[in-house]
Parts: sequence; structure tokens; C-alpha cells
Amino acid sequence: MFAAIFAFAISLEAIPLAFLTWTLAKGVFGRSVGARLGSVLLGAVGSAAAALLLVTTYVLAYQHMSARHERARAERRQAWVSRWLGVLGGSAPEPAGILEPEGVEALLALRETLRGSESSRIAELLERYGAVRALEHSAKHGRLAGRLDAVVALSNARIPSALSTLVNGVYDSNQLISVASARAAARTLARVDDLFDRDRGAAALARAMEAQELPYGIVEEVVALSEEAATSLIAILLLHDRPRAPTLRAAIDGIGRLKLLIFAEEVVPFLTHPDDEVRAAALRAVSRLGFLPVSSQGIVISALGDDVDFIRIHAVAAARLLPRPQALAFLSDRLGDSSWWVRRAAADALVSLGPAGLAQLGRSAREHTDRFARDMAEQALRDQIANLVRAVVG
Repeated sequence: MFAAIFAFAISLEAIPLAFLTWTLAKGVFGRSVGARLGSVLLGAVGSAAAALLLVTTYVLAYQHMSARHERARAERRQAWVSRWLGVLGGSAPEPAGILEPEGVEALLALRETLRGSESSRIAELLERYGAVRALEHSAKHGRLAGRLDAVVALSNARIPSALSTLVNGVYDSNQLISVASARAAARTLARVDDLFDRDRGAAALARAMEAQELPYGIVEEVVALSEEAATSLIAILLLHDRPRAPTLRAAIDGIGRLKLLIFAEEVVPFLTHPDDEVRAAALRAVSRLGFLPVSSQGIVISALGDDVDFIRIHAVAAARLLPRPQALAFLSDRLGDSSWWVRRAAADALVSLGPAGLAQLGRSAREHTDRFARDMAEQALRDQIANLVRAVVG
């Protein structure tokens, strides 16, 4: 399709130029007057037509050869996949000598797909054939594109022995390499079984991310990619000597998103953190974990009247964990908040409380002193009509 469109577009220019060249050539060779000017014009038009022809030929040939090359590589990769599956199943011998690139790519693809003992065997093969060592060298040296490809390949391989190389890559002056290495290190850390090595690797990765001051989004992604090792990484990020606010936010959000109840008590002190974003993250985590100690209930109640809108939004979500009478009263009050988003969050929180919350919405729709609160309660009830009918019918 690309070749056809490109050829058509170039032809729209080349055909008129060819006609113009032919016309000028007849005029130049048929007359003596203006021959010099005509020759210059003929040369300009002819050279433009020749350049277009050259570019067209090159692009189409390159596209054709690239497609053939990719097909051949895909076929070799598929052959290697079949061969490696035979090796893993015991029906084929291991290949001798140095692996060609397609053989390494096939192993990496299988490492991504298979689990258990077969995945461990693939990791062993990658190390035995020197593929991991070669990828580590490529990740450190060479052009940017090649280094990025090597880091991505190590990320797919997830070989614990390569973790130190990837952590060192986080310190790289090029941000692309630094971020890619952090992601790859997190995925590799998830495959470290030894708890001591896992904690040591998590500490090294946390130091590297803090030293490079990676942004919140990247740290949050790294926490999520570390999977079972997230507990080690989060613990170190929270216990850092002087953690940055983005780091704290990412760690606390990871606690809530992964529902790590073992950190429920550690989240509580951050409910009073001076940074608004960190406080909001702590409120989100409390809401997601469904855990609010009695000693922290006053903090959540105070946050319901905070000057910052997004603090009140997350405080409303956490307020549903208060004792039921308090939760109903405070959420009903927030239906009259000056922010539409807080009012909507309060209505959703009341809905989540079940029949008692729906009953409170009904009372608020009739009796609340604030017109906007009544409107929001009515809207929330309208949104729940289908659920109410199912409940009654049931």
C-alpha cells in the first residue's frame, strides 16, 4: 500500500515533468533563437525529473528489500522458536556454537511467554550462551538506539544477574536510557527469588531513582512493574532519609493500588504531611485499603473542610470508613460543597454505603438546605434507578 501511494504521488510530478522536458527538447533543437536559455531550462527540468526518478526507485527498492528482509528474519525466528521448544521438551539437542540474533530473540520471546521451570531453563540458556553478557555490553556502549534495544531486551529477559547493570543504567546522563533502565530493573527485580538479594536490589534501585530525581509517573510505574518485590521497594522508598514528595506519592499510591495491607499503619502518618499531593495520596490509599484507625478519624474529618479541592475529594472517599452515623452526616454535609467534584464524590460515597447511604441521599434530596446539594442527591438517585428496581424486584 505504501509503495503504491508513493509511486502514484511521485508520478503526478514526474509525468508532467517528462512531458515538459520533451516539449522543451523539441523547441531547443528545432530553433536557434533562445537556444541557450532553452538549454538551461531543459537541464533544470530534466535534472528534477531524474532526481524524482532516482528517489522513487530508491524508496521502492528499499521498501521491497526491507519487507523481504523482515519476512526472512520472521521465518528464522519462528524456526528458532520451534527448535527451542524442542530443546525444552527434550526432543531436540541444544544448538552448538554462538547463537545468531534470531535465536536470542526467540529465547527472549519464550521467556516472556512461558512460566515456571521452563522459564528458568530459558534464563539458564540465555546466560550459558553469553546472550545476557552481550546485551549488558550493548546496553553500556554504542549508539543510543542500540543501547535502548539492549535495555529492552534485558527487560524481557529479566535475568537477576543483570540487575546491577540495569540499576547502573538509571544513573545514565541520557534520560531515555535512565528511564528505560529503571523500568527494566523493576521487571528484573520481580524475578529475584532470594529475599536478601531482592531487598539489596530494591535499595540500589531506590537510591538510583532518588539520585536521578525521576518524576512521579516513572516511580509509580516502577513500583507497579516490580510486582511481588513491590513490598521491598516501597518500604525502602518510605524509609529513605529525605524522600522527595513525588517519591512518597508514588510509594503510597502503590500501596493503595496493590492493596498492600501490611503498610496500612505506615500510610497514616502521611495524612498530615505538609505536601498537599502526599496527603491526597495517603487519603487515596486509606480509601483503597479500607482501613482507617480510630486515631486517624479526626484527621479525615478535618480534611473534609480543607481549602484544597482535591484534598476534600479524596477525604470524602475516605470518610465512608468512618462509623456509619458519622459517615452519613459528614457526607450529607459535603453534598453542599462549593466544588461540583466534591459534591459528586460525596454522592458516590453515599451510594457505596448501600441502603443506608441511598436513604440519606433521599433525605438530602428533600430536606438539604443547599439547592446544589439537593440537585446532586437527586442526580445520584436517578443514576441508581436501575439498581433500586433490581433490589426491589429481588
